[in-house]
Amino acid sequence: MKKKLIPINQYASDTKNLEGATDKFLKKTAPLIGYIVHNFNTLEERLNSAICELFIDDLDSLGLQVIYKRNYADKVDLFKRLLLEEQQCLGGMPSLEEFISKLTEAGRLRNLVVHADWESSHDDGYTLCKLIINKKGIQHEYVQFSPESLKDILDLIIETYNMFEQYEDEHQEQFNSIKTTPST
Repeated sequence: MKKKLIPINQYASDTKNLEGATDKFLKKTAPLIGYIVHNFNTLEERLNSAICELFIDDLDSLGLQVIYKRNYADKVDLFKRLLLEEQQCLGGMPSLEEFISKLTEAGRLRNLVVHADWESSHDDGYTLCKLIINKKGIQHEYVQFSPESLKDILDLIIETYNMFEQYEDEHQEQFNSIKTTPST
């Protein structure tokens, strides 16, 4: 997805498409946006379950207390820290770095989609996503969305959800190897 920064002059609305998004563009993208939201919520619930399992395998209440009122990025960070600590004892998980990276990227892309100002989408798909204030001044960040880029985001979210199966297999293998290793 391409991005562009547009400086804000006197009025923030100067950078926006005030005619409103075209129906043609919204008809192509709105269902994909809905699927992104739906599948991301499923991904987040799976992350919640995985965190709870790291506390006590057969009781979720402690994990639920810990994740209560945390946002998605905080949950990913907690999950990563818990796994890294556990991996110091178990010897490492091959897919962990990629898994955490995809969880993080899925959250970042979901936020772009959910917080985008779709009503201000331009005909070329550039949509206001973020206000940036830095030493270059005040700017609007526009991201160019298309049905294809939204499908790619959806595919990443689904792929990341499916990585939980690989994570669970590797995690179980680690515990099985501990059980079968004779003590000295």
